This record gives sequence, structure tokens and C-alpha cells, in this order.
Amino acid sequence: MGKGFNKFKRKLRWGAVVRSLLFGLSMGVGTAAVMFLLDKLLIRPIAIPTYAITGGSVAFGCAVIMFLILLPTSKRVARRLDRKLKLGEKAQTMLAFRKDPSEMAVLQREDTDRILWNTPKRKVKGTCTFVFALLPVLATLMTVGSILVPATEPPEPPPVVESNFSFTPWQEQALKDLIEKVKASEMEETPKENVVKQLESLLIKLKNVKKESAMKETVISTIESIHSIVSEHNTYDLIADSLFKSSNKSVTDLAAAVNSLKALLVGEWMSKTAEAVEADYSVAATLAVDIRSALAQCEVDRSNEVYAALLDFSTALESIHSGTTTEELETLFATAEESLNNALYIPLTNEEVEDDTIYTLLSIFGIKPSEVPEHVFNDPEDPRSEDDYEQEDDLDKIHMGGIGSGEMIFGSNDTIYDPNSEQYVAYGNVIKDYYARITELIVEVGLPPDLEEMVSDYFAILFDGSDSKTSAGN
Repeated sequence: MGKGFNKFKRKLRWGAVVRSLLFGLSMGVGTAAVMFLLDKLLIRPIAIPTYAITGGSVAFGCAVIMFLILLPTSKRVARRLDRKLKLGEKAQTMLAFRKDPSEMAVLQREDTDRILWNTPKRKVKGTCTFVFALLPVLATLMTVGSILVPATEPPEPPPVVESNFSFTPWQEQALKDLIEKVKASEMEETPKENVVKQLESLLIKLKNVKKESAMKETVISTIESIHSIVSEHNTYDLIADSLFKSSNKSVTDLAAAVNSLKALLVGEWMSKTAEAVEADYSVAATLAVDIRSALAQCEVDRSNEVYAALLDFSTALESIHSGTTTEELETLFATAEESLNNALYIPLTNEEVEDDTIYTLLSIFGIKPSEVPEHVFNDPEDPRSEDDYEQEDDLDKIHMGGIGSGEMIFGSNDTIYDPNSEQYVAYGNVIKDYYARITELIVEVGLPPDLEEMVSDYFAILFDGSDSKTSAGN
């Protein structure tokens, strides 16, 4: 094609590039301005990086699309030249016969190109020049407007109506029952005495509390104090930490068993270690030295039962020699296992009673476990659930009568409050009076047969628990 035609083609192409950029940038800025305005009006967080990424993506996409729409191909340029310069179809004819070598075609191309070359470029303008010039102005106005529009103020939060709290007689009695339950538990005397003091103090404080939030704060504070009391008294974890620092894997495995407070893990470790010692007697001496070394670095009372049991075990290990028989080894490890488990049972009982006390407090005052600091739970599951215990004897060590889930009372021979004598009496002494009174009410009210059967089954459970415990005690 000739110089004249290419002159206009270059102009229109640059015009298409400029228009595409203006369109893309305007759309991108406008999109970001709209997003910013909506966030202000809808009271959403202002996210400038999001506006920049979204606006940039829109700008790039719109610019590419617009360039493809405005792209001035040779045919488009020829049609535009014929229309704007009123050339008839000279430019299109020149393009159609650009490769025709005939004399007429050559003369036509030269004539048309001469006209184009002599025509100023300003005679032919790009598409919608005014519209594309107006777009940046509109985008700027939108941006300024979104900035000047005041942000919507968030609505005033509804006034907080704090619930009142009334220390009901049932809650007071339930708390008193819990105190008696802790007193009758197998928890060690020192932490037991301090836990009871905390519960008795809570009983006094709640009589003066008038708001539910204050009640929860008071109860949760008591729960944290109870946990602190037991945690500071139980030092088995400090012993386990010292054992964990040993380079001897067998000692660190022992630490895991001690820290778990599980007799099963202790038994497994003893069996495994006995087999290793029987295979190589030198293992016993090494193990004794490492256990004693770890205990020496532990800052606990030397009278601690777990510490004493492990120290005795290390001494027993030192006595093993090549002449030690299999029977002697079995006796030594069985004695050590029993001694260590008996020692671990003490802090285990402390923690079980602690957990039972905590969950009972939550039940009495309707507090969710999630409202209590997580670190106060030794067992994330409610220890009062019977599914947590494999044997009935283990359950009895925790459930020695008193408050259960809601108003459920476990069958046992523990003490219970008797409103007639206004004192705590053995469970078996009043269960028949309770049953007689309920029977009278059933006759008076006339319960449906299915509900009457449920009540009978309930007392059957209580009688079975009470009778079995009474006969066991006798």
C-alpha cells in the first residue's frame, strides 16, 4: 500500500491504543470507586489492596477487549477513508486491487494514494473521540464522589440488659452437697481442705451476688483456684519433665507413662523393660543411673510418693546382676509396678475429684465449659460420665453420692441431706422415706402408666445402688 494510506492507518491504530487505554483505566478506576463507596455505605471494612487488584484486573480486561473492537484493519481503514474523505470507494478499490499489475489498477492506486498523502491527518478522526475523552472525567468524578460521601455510621448496639441472678435454694443445697462430697472423697487432705475452703467461700459470696455475669465470674474464679490448688500439690508432672530430659529412650518412655497417670502404660513399660533387662543385665545398671540422675535434677519434695517409688526402683535395678533369676526379676518389676501405680493413684485421685468438682459446679450454675479457661480441665470430657470408666469400682471412687447431671442422684451409701432432721444422713436411711412420699404423690395425682413405670424404674436403680453399698459395708 502507498504512503498516504499507511499514514492514516498508523494514525488510526495509535488512536485505537489510546482509546483502549483510556477506556480500560476509566473502567478500572470506576470499579474501584464503586467498591469503595459500597463498603462505606454498607459499613464494611475498607480494603485498599482489594480495590487495587480488582480495579487493575478490570482495567486490563476492558483495555484488551476495547482494542480488539477498535483494531483498525486495512479494510476498516479503507472504508473509513472513503466515508470521511468522500472518496466514493477509491480507497477500498485500491486495497482490493493492490496486487493487480495492470496499467489501470496502478494508475488508480497512485491517484488515490496521492490524494491521501496530500490530505491532512486531522481530516480523519478516530471512533467516538468525545466519548473516550469524557470517560476519564467521569471516572475522576466517581472517585472524588466516593471519597467525599460520608461513611455510614454503624448502628448503635442495643443496650446490654444484664440478667439478674438469684441464688436459689436448690443451688445452695447442691453446693452444700458438693462440699460434703469433696469432704468424703479420697483426695489428699491438704488439697481437700483447701478445695473445701474455696467451695465454702463461694457459698458465702454467692449470697450477695445479684447479676449473672458476676455469678459466672465468681464461680469461674473459684474453679481456677481449685485447679491451681491441685496443680501445685500434684508434682508428678515435674518428675516426668525431669525424666523427659534424659537421653535414654527407656527413661523418656517411663516419663510418658508417669505423666499419663495410667496404670496400663506403667505396666506395659515394666513388661518391656523386664524383657530388655533379662536379655542384657547391663541395661539395668544403665537405667538405674539414668533414672537417679533425672531424679537428682527434679526440684520436688523428696517425700513425694512418686519420687520415692522411682528412687526405690532405681535402687532395685542396681541390685540386678548376672545371677539374678527370672523369678527374682519378675518379683522385682511386679513390686516396682505396684509401688509406682499406688503412688500415681494419689495425684490421679486428686485430679479426678478436681474435675468432678469443676463439672458439678458448671452443672449447678449453668455455665458452659467453653466459658472456662481451657487449661483448668485435666480431662476435657465430663468425668461424671460413666462411659469414661471401664470398671464400676473406678466409678465409685468419683461418684460417692450427691449431685449428678441436673438433679440426678447416684445410688450409693454416701450421705445426703435430710430435710426432716436438717442434717446429712446415710443414703440408705432416707431412701425409703423418699420412695414412700413419691408413691403417695403418684396415687394422689394419678400419673399415666408409662410415667409411673419410669418413676418405679428410677427408684429401683437407687435401691439397687444403696442396698449393694450397704451390704458391702456390712
